[in-house]
Amino acid sequence: MPQIPRIVCLIGPTASGKTALSVALCELLGNVEIVSADSLAVYKYLDVGTAKPPMEVRARIPHHLVDFLEPSKQWSAYDFRCEALYLFKEISSRGNIPMVVGGTAFYLHVLFQGIPFSGAPRNRRFRLILERMGNEKLFALLRDIDPWRAEKIGKNDRKRLIRALEIFFLTHHLPSEKRNAFQKGENPQYLLLGISWDKEELKKRIRERVEEMFYRGIVEEVQNLFALGYRMPLPALENFTYRPVVAFLEGRISLEKAKEEVIRGTLLFVKRQMNWFRKMPVLWFRSEGKDLSYVAESMYHCIQEEG
Repeated sequence: MPQIPRIVCLIGPTASGKTALSVALCELLGNVEIVSADSLAVYKYLDVGTAKPPMEVRARIPHHLVDFLEPSKQWSAYDFRCEALYLFKEISSRGNIPMVVGGTAFYLHVLFQGIPFSGAPRNRRFRLILERMGNEKLFALLRDIDPWRAEKIGKNDRKRLIRALEIFFLTHHLPSEKRNAFQKGENPQYLLLGISWDKEELKKRIRERVEEMFYRGIVEEVQNLFALGYRMPLPALENFTYRPVVAFLEGRISLEKAKEEVIRGTLLFVKRQMNWFRKMPVLWFRSEGKDLSYVAESMYHCIQEEG
């Protein structure tokens, strides 16, 4: 068994073949558990449009952060990072290797770089409670919790007092401690392996993938979700993949127009993905004309060398 870096990450643009490659790489490495970095794969009942790994693959290789969230719930980069860092420890404690697989580039950026001190996600209900309080009460409450942060903010900066209290009650960390931890850069070490394609070949793969989605029943998938009682707006459907399908079901566009909209949205998404990936220290592996097993073995040897 090679010496493995703390966290191996397999990344790449949409339709690049990450799922199949991750399976081949897991088989070479052995005791691997996958942590998905896909913002849509988290949702239940949506399999076709999210291109989740098949159930038979998930039965052989443990997958985390896949198929667990209600379509009505929000999921953020902050949520992903918190869950991923917890999972890394849990997986390692079992003697297994955590491997991140996914293409939601902003999630990966937040995972690698940490969360800037805008802190926790905002919570509307909790804010309504805080906003009923006067400045003196807000200041006194924060001073009891985190005196250093309270004195730094002062009594009159209402917006920052509310935000500091929100961070504490949502994360159970002192705002000052959270800030210091981020500044120290306390993050795991990562090895980023990327799969890349020629631009025109990738466009072809995306078009084929979208056609396959509609053939496999992405329209029926959304209909089934509505049959379960879900209604718009739904976070799970507010994206370039499912929004055109909803528009088709509502009679606002044709089926062919829906397909073209999904393709167009995917191409724009890939462009944004690659802009993020260019900022990351990725070791890229070209796929054109190469057998999947060859690419997996190349990555495997790279992991051995980098370990």
